[in-house]
Amino acid sequence: MNLVRKIVFWGIGLALLGWLIHNVGIGSAWAQVRLMGWGYVPILLLALSWHLSNTWAWAFCFDPTQSRPSIWSLFRTKMSGEAVGNVTPASHVGGEVAKAYMLRGQVSVARGVPSLVVNKTIELVSGLAYSLVGACVAVWQFSLPFEVQVGLGGALLLGTIAIVTAFISQRQNTFVWLVNLLARFRLHFLESRRKQFEEMDRSIAAFYRQNRRGFGWCLGLHILSWILGTLEVYAILHLLGQPQPFVSAFLLMSLSLIINTAFFFIPSGVGVFESGHVFLFQLLGLSADLGLGVALIRRFRKIFWVTFGFVLMAIGRQKIVDPERMVEDTDSSIDTNSGAPT
Repeated sequence: MNLVRKIVFWGIGLALLGWLIHNVGIGSAWAQVRLMGWGYVPILLLALSWHLSNTWAWAFCFDPTQSRPSIWSLFRTKMSGEAVGNVTPASHVGGEVAKAYMLRGQVSVARGVPSLVVNKTIELVSGLAYSLVGACVAVWQFSLPFEVQVGLGGALLLGTIAIVTAFISQRQNTFVWLVNLLARFRLHFLESRRKQFEEMDRSIAAFYRQNRRGFGWCLGLHILSWILGTLEVYAILHLLGQPQPFVSAFLLMSLSLIINTAFFFIPSGVGVFESGHVFLFQLLGLSADLGLGVALIRRFRKIFWVTFGFVLMAIGRQKIVDPERMVEDTDSSIDTNSGAPT
């Protein structure tokens, strides 16, 4: 059944993309993709800057009193995990699971998974705040159709409720609550890991109580990443000879974030990402083909970094098969009681 659902979601995304290309036309949009030329270099460097910013934010989610993986190790894990997430229907969830799996040889599960949960939550909180500001600016500056205003408000309201609920639950017993819920349905396959889950819950709760500096740095760095993403849109439009005010790039970035989040179940946002750009460009009085062109340019940038992530994963696997490294990883796993295979 899961396989059927995955195929259906991929099909929906591809069908939407095909419909969009048919209606907007690919000729003019593709001409803009080619027009970028060497302009892709600064765009790729901008993307690298926010990948580094997000990696640094993740580093602040570890217990500062204990050692953590190096920035390079976290960067490699981040890029590899997100590469996996971008080609699986599980999307962001699949990417986080992949990161947790790749971390098992560097830190214990009880320390690695909480850092991922906290980092992703703070990233969502920063994205929600960024989107909220963008939606308010859009409503104030443009005469948006009533249906669009309702849609934006509904998506933000649901997102706020979900994130606030998750944030509150993380200060208590996120993982143990899940184990208890499954037990009510007589599903006990996670019961053997209860102590490990309890330790992870304590780590997450301790972060919010004791590491306010880490929380502040992580939140600030994620907001910086959203600003860098806005700068990417701003730069692309200038490189294409279609300069727009920074506020327009900000609206395009923040509102597209709402659309992509609402359709998170579509793998890698195929079709949704491009359609959202076309819709928002037209909403701001810009041409549909320009919107599609910018979306394709950003999509190719994304493909580049996904490919780079898989390259890093392949390099990492070559290192893991080194016998001496395997012994070190095994010793580390035993010392930390992670219980994960190496």
